[in-house]
Amino acid sequence: MNKLSYFKIGLFVISATVLAVIGVVVLGAGSLFQRRALVETYIEESVQGLDIGSAMKFRGVLVGKVEEITLTSAVYDTRRRYVLVRVGITSNLFQFPLADPNDPGFKSELERGFRVRLAAQGLTGVAYLEADYLDPERNPPLEIDWQPKYPYIPSARSRIIQLGDSVESILRNFEQLDIPGLTGSVETSLAAVTKLAQGANVEKIGAQAITLLTEVRETNRQLKDLVASPELKSTLVDASTAAAGARQIIERAEKPLNQMVADLPRVSESLEHLVKRLDAVSADLPETSTQLRQTLQRLNRLIASQQQDIESTVDNLRSISENLKELSEDSKKYPSQVLFGAPPPPSKVMQR
Repeated sequence: MNKLSYFKIGLFVISATVLAVIGVVVLGAGSLFQRRALVETYIEESVQGLDIGSAMKFRGVLVGKVEEITLTSAVYDTRRRYVLVRVGITSNLFQFPLADPNDPGFKSELERGFRVRLAAQGLTGVAYLEADYLDPERNPPLEIDWQPKYPYIPSARSRIIQLGDSVESILRNFEQLDIPGLTGSVETSLAAVTKLAQGANVEKIGAQAITLLTEVRETNRQLKDLVASPELKSTLVDASTAAAGARQIIERAEKPLNQMVADLPRVSESLEHLVKRLDAVSADLPETSTQLRQTLQRLNRLIASQQQDIESTVDNLRSISENLKELSEDSKKYPSQVLFGAPPPPSKVMQR
C-alpha cells in the first residue's frame, strides 16, 4: 500500500468525524439553546422505574426531563423520608413563570391544582412524571419542614396507588361483613315464608272469592233490570210532569200577586191625591175631612198589613216550588231511594 492510499483513508476518517460532530451539534442545538428551569417535587411512594433522564409530560407533551433523584433527608435537615425529584422543564412552554416561586402567577397555578404524579409507560415498568391539573382538595401538598432550594411543585398520588388503596378499602369492608349472620338471617326468612305459605288455606280463600264475585254479579244484574223496568221510567215521567205542573201553577199565581203588590203603592198615592183635592174643594167641612182622613189612614194601615201577608204567601209558594224541584231531581238521580226508601242491607258475605 502506497502513501496515497494512507492519505485517502486518513482524509475519509477525518471527514466522517467532522460530519458526525456537526450532526450532533445541529441535532442538539435546539435543546442547548432552550431556556430551562429547574423545579423539584416530593413523592411519598416508590419511584421504581423512574431514572435520571426520564421524561416529564404535560398531557402527553414532553416538557422536561428528570435530572436528580434522591431522598429529602440527604439534602435537607428533616426526618421525613420523601423521594426528592428535580426536573429540568422548558420554561417557555407554560404561560406562567417557573423560575420564581414567589411569583403570583406561579402560586395561582398551584392553587388551581397544578400537580406532578408518577405514571407508568405501558407494561414495561418504565415510569415517567405526568403534570396535570387535579382537584386541589383531593390532592393537597405534602407537609414539609424545610425551605425548598428550587421552585416546589406539589405531587399527587399515582393512579396505581389510588387503585390499590381502593381495592384494599373494599377488601377491608368485606372482612367486616358478617357473612354467616347474613346467611342465617336469609335462611330464617325463607323458613318463615315457607311456613306461612303452607299454613294458608288457599283453596278456601279462592272459593270464598268466587262466591263473592257471583253475588256481586247477581246484584248488578238486578240493578240493571230495575233501572230498565218500564214502571221506573213511568214513575220518573209522572214525577217530572207533576213537578212541571206545580211550577206552572206557582208561576201563574205569582204574576197576579206581584202585580197586586206593585199596584198598591200607586192606589195609595191616588187616594192621597184625592184627599188633597177634596180638602181644597171642601174647606168648610173640617169634620168631614178629618173623618175622611182617618178613614184613609185606616185603609193604608190595612193595605200595609195585607201587603206583608201577601208577600209571605208568595214566599211560601216559592219554597213549595223549590221543594218540588229538589224532589224531582232526587227521583232522577236516585230512583231506588224514591221507590224503596232506605238502601238494602249489606250482604252477609261482604260482612265476613
